[in-house]
Amino acid sequence: MKKIITGVKPTGESMHLGNFMGAVFPAYQASQWTDSAIFIADLHALTSVTNGDTLREQSFELAVEYFAIYGLDTETKIFRQSDIHNITKLMWILTNVTPYSLMLRAHSFKDSEAKNVDLNMWVFNYPILMAADILGYGIDAVPVGKDQVQHLEMTRDIARSFNKTYNCSLFIEPKAIVTEWLATLPGIDGRKMSKSYGNFIGLFDDEKTLKKRIMSIVTDSLGVDDIKNPDTCNVFALINVFATPERREAIRAKYLTPNAGYGYGHAKLELLEILTEYLRPYRENREQILKNPELVEQKLQQGAKIMNERLDEIMKEVVKLTGIK
Repeated sequence: MKKIITGVKPTGESMHLGNFMGAVFPAYQASQWTDSAIFIADLHALTSVTNGDTLREQSFELAVEYFAIYGLDTETKIFRQSDIHNITKLMWILTNVTPYSLMLRAHSFKDSEAKNVDLNMWVFNYPILMAADILGYGIDAVPVGKDQVQHLEMTRDIARSFNKTYNCSLFIEPKAIVTEWLATLPGIDGRKMSKSYGNFIGLFDDEKTLKKRIMSIVTDSLGVDDIKNPDTCNVFALINVFATPERREAIRAKYLTPNAGYGYGHAKLELLEILTEYLRPYRENREQILKNPELVEQKLQQGAKIMNERLDEIMKEVVKLTGIK
């Protein structure tokens, strides 16, 4: 059975639809026929969260959201990144076989540089920790958003470099699982949905926030009786993903019918209805889990135990090859 893994940083706001459809939902689908794991990337979050209490709270909330999606009885291993004892040790070893020039090409580093963010070595080495998160468990494939494909290619480069340096075939070169039509979900301003842009719709937004965000989606200025192009509309892009096929086609027809009295406001209200119904099971699951928060920590520790055992097995070979203890 193939092994897959994915993770999301606990960096503040609730998981948004872009996270969900770009990585988490494809991982959930793949978990039905794979040995799957998903982690809360709290070590990665240190690049932006500098308060310990805040990071603990956000990590717990993200765990609750994962279990709301997957269920507390899931076979998927859900765990905290920082509960894996050897992960930073493996990262350091991989750093020693990673070319400096490779890191300079990383989108994450370039984006931080372009935004004049205070750069540090954690930002610079981000893709190496990501490589450790994948290579350390013998992962075959990784569900990723389109913007993360480069980091997975870098993971493959690092695996190849280690194997060549130590004349072995220890590390698998993982493949990317990219669902193309979901890879870059648009945010309310038409750009890729992202926390950094502040243009996202949260998976667990309350009713008032959900409505406010949907009604803020940017559209052109065509009137209610004008023919509109659904394929270039930010509202319809979301309807296209979350509506049933029948409803999606019915709304498309309204866009393309002249003098229909159907404007973007109507489309937004339909989207609100569609998303409210689509997200209801996850929201209800979350409310139930919050009644028994101790179960969340128990499940995280169960997942970490399994993943620690897997990494420890690989580390036995790593220390033999490198000569360290």
